[in-house]
Amino acid sequence: MAAGDLDTSFDGNGKKAVTFGGSDTAQAVLVQPNGRILVAGGGSTAHSFCVVRLRSNGALDTTFGNGGRKTVDFGGDNETAFGAALQPDGKIVLAGDADLDVAVARLNANGSLDTTFSGDGKRKYKWGALSRAQAVLVLPNGKLVLAGFSGPEGGNVQVARVNANGAPDTTFGTAGRTPIDFGGDDFGLAAARQANGRILVAGQSRPTLSSGESTAVIARLRTIGELDPDFDGDGRMVLTGMATARAVLVQSDRKIVVAGNPPDSSVMMVMRLNPNGTPDTTFDGDGTATIDFGGNDDFANAAALQPDGKIVIAGYIAGGLVAIARLNPNGTPDAAFGSAGKVTIDFGNATFGNAVALQANGRIVVAGDLTAGDDFAIARVLG
Repeated sequence: MAAGDLDTSFDGNGKKAVTFGGSDTAQAVLVQPNGRILVAGGGSTAHSFCVVRLRSNGALDTTFGNGGRKTVDFGGDNETAFGAALQPDGKIVLAGDADLDVAVARLNANGSLDTTFSGDGKRKYKWGALSRAQAVLVLPNGKLVLAGFSGPEGGNVQVARVNANGAPDTTFGTAGRTPIDFGGDDFGLAAARQANGRILVAGQSRPTLSSGESTAVIARLRTIGELDPDFDGDGRMVLTGMATARAVLVQSDRKIVVAGNPPDSSVMMVMRLNPNGTPDTTFDGDGTATIDFGGNDDFANAAALQPDGKIVIAGYIAGGLVAIARLNPNGTPDAAFGSAGKVTIDFGNATFGNAVALQANGRIVVAGDLTAGDDFAIARVLG
C-alpha cells in the first residue's frame, strides 16, 4: 500500500456513504484526538444541521447522538452546517445558515445540545437580508469567530465574534461584527487564525451577484476586529489570477496558503503569501502552483497542512470524482503521493469533495456528497 491509496481499514474499502433519509450534503469534517471522525452538513428531508460520528474503522459511533447521527433543528426549512470546530473540552461547534440567518449550535461530546450555549445549545444571528457563516474558529479563551457573508446584492464579507455563551462579543468590531467591503458582492468562504490572534478570511468578490467575473479576495483583522494595515497596506487584497478562494491556512513560519480556482476552473490553484501579503516567490517560483487533473473542470474546495509542511488539497473533477492532491512545501507535486501527486476516488456516481481533515497517523479524510443517493460521502486514503 502506498500514499494516496484507499485505506481498506476504513469500512473495508476506504469509502463510506451515510444517509439522513433525503438529500444530504456534507460540508465539514473533523478528526477528534481519539481518532473518531465527525462529518457535518445538512439534509433537505431533515431540514436541519446533520452530523455523523464514525469510529476510526468507519463504523457508526453509536455513543454519539442517535446511533451515530445527530440533527439540530432551528425550526426552518433550509438549514446547513458549513463549518465545524472542536473545543479543547470535546464540545463541537457547528456554524452555517438557517432560513437566510446565520445559525450556530454547540454540542456536548456525546452529541446532545450544550445548554450553556444560548440556553438551548443553538442561536441565530442576522447580518443582513441573507446571511451565512461558512467557517467557525474556537479561540483559546472560549470565544468563537464566525466568518461568512451577508447579502443578497452588494453584500460584504463578514467576521463576527461571540462569547462562549453565544452572546455577541461587543468588544470586537462594531457590536461584535466587522463587515469587509471589496466593492462588489463579496463572500467570505474560509477563515484561519494566526498564532498572534489575527484573523484571516478568504473568499471571492464579483461586480454584481448575477454578472461580472469573480476575483479571489483575502483580508486580515487585528484581534479587536479592525482591518490590519500590516497586511497589504489596508488589510485587504485581491488575489490576481484566482477567481475564488475556498481555503486559507497559516504555516508555522506565518506564511499564508490559499487554495481555490482560476476563472475557468480548469485547474486547482494554490498561492502562498508572505506574512505581509506579498507573493512568496520560493513557492513554485512565483508564489502560485497549479494542479491539473487533465479534465475541463478541477475544483479545489478544501485544504489541510501536514506537520512536515506538505499541503493537501481536496475537491472534485469533471465526471464526478473526488480529487486529492499533495504538494511539497516548495509547491511542487509530491511524487510520493498517488500518481504524480494526485489521486481520484470513484464512488460509482457523481461525487463532490467538500472538506478534508488529517488524522494523527497522517491518513487523509475527505467528505462530500453523492448526487445519486444524496448521501454524505466519506473516504480515507493513506498519507
